[in-house]
Amino acid sequence: MKPLNHAERTASLWKFALLYLLAVAIPVVAVYFLLSDGTVADENARLKQELDQTRTEQRRLLAQMDTLTRHLQRIDATDRQLRAESNDLVVGELNKRSQDYLNAIAVTLNEVRSDSVKMKVMDNKRIAQNVLRDFDLFRNNRSTIDFLRQSLDRKGIDVSDKEQMAAELAQTKQMLATYQAAAANRPAPMPMASAGGGGGGGGGGGRSSGRTAEMQVRLQESQSQIALLSDQVAFANADCLRLRASGLSREQRTEMLEQSRKGFVAILQNPSTEDMKASVEKMIDSIDKELGRRRGLFR
Repeated sequence: MKPLNHAERTASLWKFALLYLLAVAIPVVAVYFLLSDGTVADENARLKQELDQTRTEQRRLLAQMDTLTRHLQRIDATDRQLRAESNDLVVGELNKRSQDYLNAIAVTLNEVRSDSVKMKVMDNKRIAQNVLRDFDLFRNNRSTIDFLRQSLDRKGIDVSDKEQMAAELAQTKQMLATYQAAAANRPAPMPMASAGGGGGGGGGGGRSSGRTAEMQVRLQESQSQIALLSDQVAFANADCLRLRASGLSREQRTEMLEQSRKGFVAILQNPSTEDMKASVEKMIDSIDKELGRRRGLFR
């Protein structure tokens, strides 16, 4: 015995079945066409290859940067020992060790430079180029510092002795004043004794005056050399800022050049030598030309 609405129930059941099959078929067909498309698979493979390439390049670059960092730490430790060491043999050994570290840095930088040419990922290539630029600046600064140290050694001037020389000069002046006061307050002796005593006093005063003059000359030479070294260090720092400006954006480059120009202008306020003054003026003119402004110190 069939129900009265058998036909309606059958039609509704078929409609439900068709709608269900349609709802299931649409996602299945979409997934099928999505997975069967070779473009998506190729894109996934390409992205996976790029990721592997990026990781490989970064791992090698990170290892090289760790090596450079260790060499820098060793150079810093060697410099601290150099500042505290006075034995010539030990100083020579420390200098040789520091030069070995610098040579190792140069070898590692050559490896980074060679790898940067082969890098496929642009971000990694830019990082490598920045590392090369910064370490080239470090090597230039290091060469300047070594040159200044050698210059000091050749001229026999020790900057650390400046305060000691000033103290000795003050002590000599005080002794000279004491001798002069004692000679002025000495009672008048016999004529023969006066001649002899006066000669002795004059000899003591002459020796003190000679030592005072010698100390003054040494102090002036030391101060002149310190001023020259300070100008050379400031010149190197300002020139480093100028070199670092290359490769930056226009705004960053302008800002870096302005900072470099201020450093050169500060040296020009009280230059230690005429040669230093001429060199600074040339650098300021060069920076003004790069900035596109009119030549002149105060423009």
